[in-house]
Amino acid sequence: MMIDATSAMNQPTEQPAGFQGYAHQSQAREDEELTHVNHGTPSGEYLRRFWHPVAMSSELGDLPLVVKILGEELVLFRDKSNSVGLLHKHCAHRGASLEYGIIAERGIICCYHGWHYNIDGTLIRAGSERLDSPICRKVVQGAYPVTEKDGILFTYMGPPDKRPDFPEYDTQHLPGVEKIPFSLTTPCNWLQVYENTQDPIHVLHLHTRSSGIQFGVASGVDQIIEYEKTPTGMINIQTRQVAECTWVRTVESILPNANQTGAIWEEAETEKYFQRTALLRWMVPMDNFATRTIGWRYFSSETDPRNQGDRSLVGKESIDFIGQTEDERSYHERQQQPGDFEAQVSQRPIAIHANENLASSDSGVARLRQLLREHVRNVAQGNDPPQPPQGYKGRVSTYTQDTVYPMALDALQRQTFGQAIAAALLETRDLSHENRTRAVEERCKQFQPPTS
Repeated sequence: MMIDATSAMNQPTEQPAGFQGYAHQSQAREDEELTHVNHGTPSGEYLRRFWHPVAMSSELGDLPLVVKILGEELVLFRDKSNSVGLLHKHCAHRGASLEYGIIAERGIICCYHGWHYNIDGTLIRAGSERLDSPICRKVVQGAYPVTEKDGILFTYMGPPDKRPDFPEYDTQHLPGVEKIPFSLTTPCNWLQVYENTQDPIHVLHLHTRSSGIQFGVASGVDQIIEYEKTPTGMINIQTRQVAECTWVRTVESILPNANQTGAIWEEAETEKYFQRTALLRWMVPMDNFATRTIGWRYFSSETDPRNQGDRSLVGKESIDFIGQTEDERSYHERQQQPGDFEAQVSQRPIAIHANENLASSDSGVARLRQLLREHVRNVAQGNDPPQPPQGYKGRVSTYTQDTVYPMALDALQRQTFGQAIAAALLETRDLSHENRTRAVEERCKQFQPPTS
């Protein structure tokens, strides 16, 4: 389905009567199937079948750290042997919080009665009980496995016998790219943060027309938008005419809750093929009402030729582009130039889908919701969810990129060109980065514009 941003404006032929505030009082509830994430809920069970980032490595020091993920309060710690544990917050003995525990050579010791747990939750010693006490063979503290990768700690919270392999993504291994972890908290439901990744029309309005240019002049150019399923989820295909060049950007949602997007300040000024991403992030539900976005901000001369990014701003509750946190600007400034944070949080703590009036320009959001619903229901029926498939060197192939080709095209030709680039991305998913780049370049040079 093609969406031309200039023709997607809602222009009713007959205007309904105004001043309808009294009549428009809704008692509709949130879409619990997709938005609720506690243990036992449909989305909660679906999300628990994947690895999720829980914290940055830099957040772990000499003391335990309380974290909340998928509605569960947990305690994260690094023991003196450098192993990382993630345990239920309350001690299995009498319920004291392990946030006050004593970190040991192996595991953690509850401060209250000295019960000593290994990182897998097994009981090493029950305080003052005999070493051979049968309680050590009976009690297990709830615990989840943790994997550490490039400064981020990931956990799997689902059934132990269903634990998937830990995925590594192709963009984590690009040459000349520096990865800096970040963690941002958004006080609203995870879905309204995540579905923003398949709402490209908001770039034209929120980030250009409403708030002034926030991410580059070229992003404000009208685009043709299409959508395509991928082996990892879906992409939107944005095709713009910038001067005498045609720019194709693809932005992906990697199920269940990951996303990559292209260069933050892309201006589409120079010819390029298969330029990769500026970040890889996960929108992780803390509970039904708060989200923690954790990932890597990618820095390279390719995606940031003007050196506009600022590494020093990337970290805990901070990132180097506008509109992602509450504290970066005053309320007055945020009213004048709202960003993603303001648009997402202001939809209510949990957006009420039944109150929305979706239009043709919302088809990406509708598709993502439907795709998630299909996967959630698949798990609810007792099936295993599909995991990201492995490609070149066992890594997960991804599909976010920017291609700029020196060719002026009309709307129909731009649509066809965008489709051709997307097809090349999907066809080359098992190839190396270099070979995928060459394939996209060849597809551009072989492109024959259809006659209008």
